[in-house]
Amino acid sequence: MIKCDPRGPLMIHCVKLYAAPDGQSFSTFGRIYSGTIKPGDRVKVLGEAYSPDDDEDMALATVSTVSIPRGRRRTEVTMARAGNWVLLDGVDANISKTATITGAGSGSAFVDSEHNVQIFSPLKFPQAGGEAVMKLAVEPLNPAELPKMVEGLRRISKSYPMFVLLGTGELHVYSDKEVKVADPVVGFRETVVETSSLKCFAEVSNQC
Repeated sequence: MIKCDPRGPLMIHCVKLYAAPDGQSFSTFGRIYSGTIKPGDRVKVLGEAYSPDDDEDMALATVSTVSIPRGRRRTEVTMARAGNWVLLDGVDANISKTATITGAGSGSAFVDSEHNVQIFSPLKFPQAGGEAVMKLAVEPLNPAELPKMVEGLRRISKSYPMFVLLGTGELHVYSDKEVKVADPVVGFRETVVETSSLKCFAEVSNQC
């Protein structure tokens, strides 16, 4: 992989998912560090939780199309070699944010000195999992539409990994279904920055 050899084992670092115009699928954006990829190739998609001791976060997929991104447009190609940034279709089903793609064939999988497949270090998104400025409880008006709503929220999380449903306002709550939105809850925090010149007493409900 250090040599960026197009004839070497396939290794692609996927860093972003772009939603298709229909909103039903995603194109996977990544850089090829080794090997060659072409439509119809069978690959292994290794998630962020994958490790040689636990391969639960691994899935097989078939690349349907390979494209070279060109601004707002893309150009489909028959193959792409090491060093290129590419858009891959057909491999997004098991990717939440970032992933590593390697060949599924016995001769194309990347193996280290211990014969274990390794992954790229997952990208860290500072806002992901942080404290939200505003929290909203959202539920569908029709309980039967809950699975559709959950799937829609998962797609938003894929498109905006830095937010992960912790948005900056109500703009990220949109749907073609009727939903119930609770009153927003804003977290309030305060702290002491210096010693008071007066003694302060506080009454609490807990009685000892």
